[in-house]
Amino acid sequence: MYNKRSVNIVIIFGIFTVLIVFQAFNVKRLYSGKSSYLNVEKDQETKFEGLKYFSVEKGSPAISLNANDLKIVNNNDLYFDNPTGFLFSSTGEKVDYQAVSGSFIAKTKELKLKGDVVLTTKTAGHESEKVYYNGIKKYLEATGSVKSNMFDVKTRDRIKITANYLSSWMDEKRSLYLGDVKGLVNRKRIYEESFKFSAERVELNQLKSLVLLNNNVKLDRNNYHLESEKAEIFLENYNKKLKYYVLYDDIKLEEKLQLSDGQTQLRRAYSEKLEGYMAEAKIVLSGAPRVEQGEDLIKGYQITLRENVELVEVDDSQSSFELNRKE
Repeated sequence: MYNKRSVNIVIIFGIFTVLIVFQAFNVKRLYSGKSSYLNVEKDQETKFEGLKYFSVEKGSPAISLNANDLKIVNNNDLYFDNPTGFLFSSTGEKVDYQAVSGSFIAKTKELKLKGDVVLTTKTAGHESEKVYYNGIKKYLEATGSVKSNMFDVKTRDRIKITANYLSSWMDEKRSLYLGDVKGLVNRKRIYEESFKFSAERVELNQLKSLVLLNNNVKLDRNNYHLESEKAEIFLENYNKKLKYYVLYDDIKLEEKLQLSDGQTQLRRAYSEKLEGYMAEAKIVLSGAPRVEQGEDLIKGYQITLRENVELVEVDDSQSSFELNRKE
C-alpha cells in the first residue's frame, strides 16, 4: 500500500521541476534574442580636418575635394563642410564647385551640395541652394533660387536665366529650367538688340544654339511685347535672312509705333503662328491673323509687319480692311 504522503511529495517535486525547466527555456530564448542585436556591426566612421580627397577613373581624374571637416563612413561615403573642388564630365570638361556642406557616395558616384552652391565651367556658371550630381550618368540637378550665366560659343551671346529648378545633361550641353523661368539674351555687339524672355519651362541646347520655351511664354525686345504658349529661338540666325524666333498658339503682339508726326500709336496683332526675322526687321503672322492699328482692323491669310513702320503688308486676295481714318 502506497504512502499517501510520499506520493504527494513526488507530485509536488515534479511540478516544481517542470516550472524550473520552462523558466530556464524562456530565459535562454530571451537572451538569445538580445544577442542578435548586440552582434550588429556599427558603421565605421573616421573624421579628419583639412583633408584633400581625389578620385581617379580609368586613369583620368574624376573628382577632387577640399574640405575643412571631413567624415568618412565605411571607407567609402564622404560627408563634409565648406567643400571646394572640381569634377569632370566624360568629355573632359572641368566643373569647379563650392558649397556650405555636402556628401559624396563613392559606390554610386553621387555628389550632393547644400547652401550657397556655386558651379563654374568655361562656358557656364550656376548658383543655387542645392545641387545633386550623378557622376555615372553625368547628370546634374539644382534647386532653390537657381541662377545661370552662360556663354554661347557659336554666337558669342551671353544668356542669363533664373528659375526654381534646373536639370543639366553635361555631355549633351543641354539644360532644362522649370518654374518661373526668366532670362536675358545679350548680343556680342552693343548695337545689336538684347531681349528678355520668360516661361514656365525653358530648354537650352548649347550645341544647337537653340532655346525652347513652353507655357505662358513672353518675349520683350525693343518696342515689341509678345505672348504665346510655345516659342523657339534660333540664336545663330540673328544676322541671317532666316527666322530668328517662332511663336505658336494664342499669340498676342503689342508694338509702340513712332509715327511721322512724332506721336506714338499702339499696334496690336493676334495669330496662331508668328515668325520673326531680325536681319530684315520684320514679323510674319499666319493662322487667322488680324492686326489692330489705331482705329483700323486688318485681316488676311498672312500679314507682314515691319518694325516701326506703319505700313502693313497683306498676302491674300480675300483680305478685309476696316479703315476708320480721320481726314
